[in-house]
Amino acid sequence: MPSQANEQPTAVLTAPATDRAATSIQPCKTDLIRQLRKLHVPGLAAAIIKDDQLIGAGAAGMADIEQARPVTPDTCFLVASVSKTITATALMQLYEQGELKLDDDINKYLPYAARIPAEPISPITFRQLLTHTASLKDNGIYFDCPGYSRYGLRFGSFITRGADSPISLADFTKGYLTPGGAYYDKRKNFKSRPPGTSDDYSNMGITLVGYLVEVISRTPFDQYCNEHIFKPLGMHTTSWRLAGMDPSTLAIPYDKSLRGYVPYGHYGEPSYPDGMLRTSVIELARFLMAYMEGGQYNLRRILKPTTVAEMLMSQTPLDLAQGLVWYRDQISRRWKRRTVWGHDGSDFGAGAKMWFDPARRTGVILMTNGVWKFKRARKLLARLFDEADEYS
Repeated sequence: MPSQANEQPTAVLTAPATDRAATSIQPCKTDLIRQLRKLHVPGLAAAIIKDDQLIGAGAAGMADIEQARPVTPDTCFLVASVSKTITATALMQLYEQGELKLDDDINKYLPYAARIPAEPISPITFRQLLTHTASLKDNGIYFDCPGYSRYGLRFGSFITRGADSPISLADFTKGYLTPGGAYYDKRKNFKSRPPGTSDDYSNMGITLVGYLVEVISRTPFDQYCNEHIFKPLGMHTTSWRLAGMDPSTLAIPYDKSLRGYVPYGHYGEPSYPDGMLRTSVIELARFLMAYMEGGQYNLRRILKPTTVAEMLMSQTPLDLAQGLVWYRDQISRRWKRRTVWGHDGSDFGAGAKMWFDPARRTGVILMTNGVWKFKRARKLLARLFDEADEYS
């Protein structure tokens, strides 16, 4: 049954004092309750970074309407495509170790052959996967886009309700990319142009990056990230998997209907490296601060400064704003215009933004458990960046 929208969202405007990089985390000055209503979502969390400090955090609304559980800055949200920055980081760690070169043919590493049917002799490279130029398409059967259900809670056939997908990355990628595979479709899975000649945002491309991390490291992808990214950064509640997570820490994804908020409930997808990460604004802030500080957080290094610089650099003439998974963008509010690097995310009952301004050394993270109004979310992002500038 639909849940009625919470008319008086609970706001929690303080962050826990457990973040070692924060000497004084202050409440967000922006009225998040008001912003929550403008975005038409049940719950919202935000974090503000200045220099190498998490200086502001806040939350508003409900993580679980049925249980009357409010959002806090420690609440874990599904961050959708912001997850891709983690997947890219994992691959670039292996790149640093000399395990691969960005312009290598990925078929040197895969246990099966992955080729574009229209151009089978053209190699697919790691750089093309990381810049969405590999001519891999997202077949709508397996990669549904939220926002088109119109209160119908339409899930794809490959959504697992209430649990992680039982399909392995090996089986899913092989089945999608190889003729005769269970999920193979020559027309719907691939573009008709050679790799490197057109850009088309590809969830499958990043899913394949996750599998390549698994193959090259000889470690399950989620385990690799736990050991080499999450643990070093102190992201102890962050996870790719629902299994093992404390349900009381999770924000339930919701849809919005004319009768109120309708819970999607938790779910899993076989393509999880492209968008199934669950984390809090407090923990994701540590990851963002590592990029802002050239690959290091709290004296724990996850990437070299030169690698971070490579990732935050225009990579293809097809899209000058495209780095290695990360994007460059322009955000304007009133008279102020800033250049930022980051990524957005959107999925069923999930919205997320993670961006930073290198010139002013500020960063903002937003998470919600509903599909927000994109333009209003962007306005809120700009507002929080302006707030970050106010801190000394």
